[in-house]
Amino acid sequence: MKTGLLTGKSCPIATQDISVNLKNRNHAFKEYGYGPPNPDETNTVFWVRKATMYNAPTNTVKGMRCGNCAAFIQTPKMMECIVGGLEKDENKDELSYDEEFVAAANLGYCDLFQFTCAADRTCDAWKSGGPITKD
Repeated sequence: MKTGLLTGKSCPIATQDISVNLKNRNHAFKEYGYGPPNPDETNTVFWVRKATMYNAPTNTVKGMRCGNCAAFIQTPKMMECIVGGLEKDENKDELSYDEEFVAAANLGYCDLFQFTCAADRTCDAWKSGGPITKD
């Protein structure tokens, strides 16, 4: 874990190690229905399966996204961890688009499955009440 952030606390290892992040994310894809694969597409089969699982209308289930899940963390400290992890291997003179990347994907951290998560996706463990945005 990386330390030395504003709070002096450690960042989750998945925000600092891409192999850990991908391992945890892929586990969420396989075991917990993380998706859809491309949130910009209609993904009809994906959403019908979710609606069947929840026994709820498809339009209702489509609103159950990581970005409004209680386990989705976008606090300033966590966002610093996410951006810092992306930038850690960059040369100080190298152009960086990491903050733009994080904003474009609307990234946060999934506290349930321990990986950097895209707000437009969902999973089988979705819980209402999020995101967590205050430290």
